[in-house]
Amino acid sequence: MSRQLKHPEELTNEFIEWRVSELLAKLEALAPYSRTQREKGVKSEGLTGWKDLATKEAALLKANYPDDRPEDQKEYGTCLRQITILKKGLKKAAKTELLDKANYNPVCTIITHFGNALSFLFSPYKEKQNVRYRESVETRSKVENRIPLNLSPYLIKAKEVLTEVANGATLFDVEWRDVSCALALATGRRMAEVHLSAKFRRIGDYELGFKGQLKGKSRKLDGQKLRDFEFAIPTLLSADLVLAGMEFLEKHDKRFPPTEDPERVNRRWSKVLNECAKDWAIIEDMTYHKFRGAYLKACIANSGVDPFDYLDYARSILGDNDEATIKAYQRFEIKQGSITKL
Repeated sequence: MSRQLKHPEELTNEFIEWRVSELLAKLEALAPYSRTQREKGVKSEGLTGWKDLATKEAALLKANYPDDRPEDQKEYGTCLRQITILKKGLKKAAKTELLDKANYNPVCTIITHFGNALSFLFSPYKEKQNVRYRESVETRSKVENRIPLNLSPYLIKAKEVLTEVANGATLFDVEWRDVSCALALATGRRMAEVHLSAKFRRIGDYELGFKGQLKGKSRKLDGQKLRDFEFAIPTLLSADLVLAGMEFLEKHDKRFPPTEDPERVNRRWSKVLNECAKDWAIIEDMTYHKFRGAYLKACIANSGVDPFDYLDYARSILGDNDEATIKAYQRFEIKQGSITKL
């Protein structure tokens, strides 16, 4: 498979590039055959079916990304992440790298079966990971482990940054990474949404229509794919400032087209944005994603929603449907006297 030149700031995943180039040819070779032959292979032609290919791929992943813990504690977290990236990589490569373009649809079907089989082989480890995560959420949410948030200095900083942008600041006047952090705090959107998929529409002074939800893509709302559904979300800063910040990122090539793979955002900007987030030290060990939790708790305070009966409200503004994910933010609580909207 031909390599695409990448921006110097982007990290390459050489393992995935190698596996995609190896697997795509094998999966395409199965395309002309029946469903059973695709699954079990065609011995007379020396073709391995997708089921055995998945088994071999699982062994290769475990060998390359071992989990050194005892068997009953293994989670293979890196393998699970690589599987997700591999599935996306195969689907993306199928659009441009097949020997016969007519094979596109059958190859995509084979990729889906292969990917599901590979995920199934790691499902016991995924379940262990989920159990540990739920237990950690419950522990962090206990009163003694909660983290007070004083948002005042950071909302003031965010407003100052976005006001500069709205007044015509350039990359020489303002740090684009601070613009990104300000938007994450004001809207609660994920990094890949801010820098790739998000589309905002002004609804009110402190309310936006948001399209471009990235997680839970298999869900539908009102018959629409989740990514196409418009959520009405509150903002912690004026909607006009948020729109100015998004326009700034677009103007200065700090956003990818919404048709791109969201993983490009992580490869290109995750490191520098998480480094910048440390300067927005709302909590210790600050990361970009924690703006999302701070945003939610501020919105709950602003809305008057019962802080112990907020799940439906959280789903409506975050777009998350996973209760465990939302409850992970329970460890945060707004410090008395903190500004929650500016």
